[in-house]
Amino acid sequence: MDTLNRPSEGKVRLREQCYICWMTPTDKPPPAGTTEAQIRAAHFDYLRELERNALLFAAGPFFDENGERHGAGMIIIRAKTRAEAEAIGCREPFTAAGMRTMTLTPWQRNEGSLNLRIRFLDGVVEIDDRTYALSAPD
Repeated sequence: MDTLNRPSEGKVRLREQCYICWMTPTDKPPPAGTTEAQIRAAHFDYLRELERNALLFAAGPFFDENGERHGAGMIIIRAKTRAEAEAIGCREPFTAAGMRTMTLTPWQRNEGSLNLRIRFLDGVVEIDDRTYALSAPD
């Protein structure tokens, strides 16, 4: 059965198949000849690549309002199959270096909203209640 396009309450919903990668830190140090800062830079480069290829839905650590970290981080990947999502998650630099373990959970985005406004003359993008300055790409 096609779970993305199945009717719900008589309507076809705009579902999107995604996969949550739960990223849990390990005690393993960076590989010899590599620093954690280098792995972190590679991590952000990798996320930027996923974002530019429309594979990254969202990512980030779990921090509370006091800046305290709570457990794992999360990367939500758009992928057609579990195998594709697993390959993407395993290539994440901290995971590839053994500094994080990755657990994959399938997730369908069914509901939610996003308000997006681009103000070209002001050079800003507004997403929900936040405003971001536009700049030239790297």
